[in-house]
Amino acid sequence: MVTTRKTKARVTTASHRRPLPEPDSSVKKFFKVVLPSTMKRNMLMIPPRFVKLQGSTLSEFVTLETPVGFRRPIKLKRIGEEIWLQGGWSEFAEAHSISEGHFLFFDYKGNSTFSVMIFNVSACEIDYPLDEVHISDSDDEVMDVTEEEYLGTQDVDEINSIKVLEEEEEEGKRVFRGQQFF
Repeated sequence: MVTTRKTKARVTTASHRRPLPEPDSSVKKFFKVVLPSTMKRNMLMIPPRFVKLQGSTLSEFVTLETPVGFRRPIKLKRIGEEIWLQGGWSEFAEAHSISEGHFLFFDYKGNSTFSVMIFNVSACEIDYPLDEVHISDSDDEVMDVTEEEYLGTQDVDEINSIKVLEEEEEEGKRVFRGQQFF
């Protein structure tokens, strides 16, 4: 004699109708390994998953910022569902000596701004160059640095005051007039 056993499965409506999870919009970080094709094209593709989740928040230009405050606007190129860093990318790469095998870590800060950490082929973070400095032809070396750039290089606790000087010529003599801040 053969006996069969009946098993009943209980399906609840809650588990049966569970909605699919929404895409994780908290995805704000990604990395890229610089390949020969990246160097040849002079463009860097943003990963498709990041584009799917955050691409609509990106404007025509994004800002890349390194840990030392080097900031550069980069124009985006949209090709179908892809987004590429294009206009200004080759200058950014050249300024940081980015080449094949480098590892780039991007952290999206919002407002079309990315913080970028760069690692070379030794797997160590690079020594970042400072932003461009302009030196005048006069006897004195003068750097054109905005107040914002200067403050970005200083620890807030170390700043007691900043004095902005204006140079004026008065009867062949240099006269400095300034305004105290803080």
